[in-house]
Amino acid sequence: MSEILGLEHLSLSPSGPTLTMTLAPGQSLGVVGPAAAGKSRLLRILAGEERPAQGAAHAHGRVAVASADGLSRRAKVQSLARRSGTGAQDATDLLSALGLWDARGLSIGELTPTQLAACELIEPLVSGAALLIIDGQLDLLDPWALRGAIGVLRDRLGAGAAVVVATHRPDVIESLDAVVVLRDQQVRFAGTVADLKRQGPPHELRIATDDQAAVRALVAPFTVSVRATDDGLRMEAREGQELAARLLLEGYGDVNFVIVRPPTLEEAILSLS
Repeated sequence: MSEILGLEHLSLSPSGPTLTMTLAPGQSLGVVGPAAAGKSRLLRILAGEERPAQGAAHAHGRVAVASADGLSRRAKVQSLARRSGTGAQDATDLLSALGLWDARGLSIGELTPTQLAACELIEPLVSGAALLIIDGQLDLLDPWALRGAIGVLRDRLGAGAAVVVATHRPDVIESLDAVVVLRDQQVRFAGTVADLKRQGPPHELRIATDDQAAVRALVAPFTVSVRATDDGLRMEAREGQELAARLLLEGYGDVNFVIVRPPTLEEAILSLS
């Protein structure tokens, strides 16, 4: 199968940008945006539960959605990991990875919110579905359960599944192949994490010097923009300041060193708002 998910000129709004992309076996997609941006709605569209305002979404193969729907409050945690035919050892490994082993004898109604979020992941993780859709559950996990869940998801990706995750966590986004940023029910960005960072604010230059006055005389007023490219960093200075930029980066005079700080993923996402 060359494609698990295909989006054709899809939009959550009757007007505005549309989204066209594919998700192949082994690929993962993050959906990011503030509250009411349209993340859950997009995931419902991908699951075939809702129609988009424009375009279409096509999922090839079975879709499994992480959800509390269908979880009986009386059901035991251990039974959830076994009811899809998972072997005893596999069920033990899964519950341990999700931080649920010590809670295996509890019923769903006795769980904490963090444990419940982990339980909602069980069904898609053991389902064998081609497309796994996770709407915010990873954000609710503690660091230990999150690490285990990411490990299990990597195993599913390695087995040929595709994964779509709605999340606010930069560390989760960094682990994904592509990201879609939504705001006000519209697509603001779609591409790789590296592409998203390049859309962010300029890099920051930090200068260490023993003679601030001399350096200030060299560069003030001085503006340089530093952006990441596929080949490294690209520096752009205002007209007439190219020489100052070169001298500064070469450690001219009393400049001890220059630190270039790239924008964080969070800064890149916020810059799209």
